[in-house]
Amino acid sequence: MTGEKRFTLRMDSELFEQVKKLAEKNKRSVAKEIEYLIEKHLRELEKSDSNGES
Repeated sequence: MTGEKRFTLRMDSELFEQVKKLAEKNKRSVAKEIEYLIEKHLRELEKSDSNGES
C-alpha cells in the first residue's frame, strides 16, 4: 500500500474479542488482523464476481 488512512471503528465488544483472539493466534495487531480480514474478503468477492457469481 502506498499510504495509510486512520479512522475510528466502533464494533460490538464480542466481535472485537473474536478478532483479538484471531490476531493473537496469527501474531498480528488487532488493526492488522482487521485489515487482513477485509483484504481477504475483498479478494473472495472479486474472485466470485469474475466467476459470474453474485
